[in-house]
Amino acid sequence: MRRKRTPYQKFQDELDKLCGDIVKERDGHRCRRCRKRVLVYWAHLIRRSRSKAVRWNLFNGIALCRDCHFWFDSSADKIEAALFIESMIGKEKMVELNELAHDKNAKPWLISDLKKKKVELTDKLIK
Repeated sequence: MRRKRTPYQKFQDELDKLCGDIVKERDGHRCRRCRKRVLVYWAHLIRRSRSKAVRWNLFNGIALCRDCHFWFDSSADKIEAALFIESMIGKEKMVELNELAHDKNAKPWLISDLKKKKVELTDKLIK
């Protein structure tokens, strides 16, 4: 039997979908690595498991096809993957994301924070 999702989890799901839609639209529904126009997925540059602070930061997401997403997530060559990220968002944004991701003073997301983020992202999707 499947557990019922809490309101907090439902907000997270909605934000994940919104971010994914915005990133795919922004990237023209093309893979940012191979440039193919195929089914693309929202990939996190800094994994959600490593930092919840940048989960819905649009600079932390790019559209990748299945093969490129697999390459990125399981790349044995971390230097090549890091250079790829830098080429996508620039060195300054890369440093900024890393600082946000490792901020020791970051507080957990509250439902009120999730609601504000949803409004912010919905506005970006509409524009």
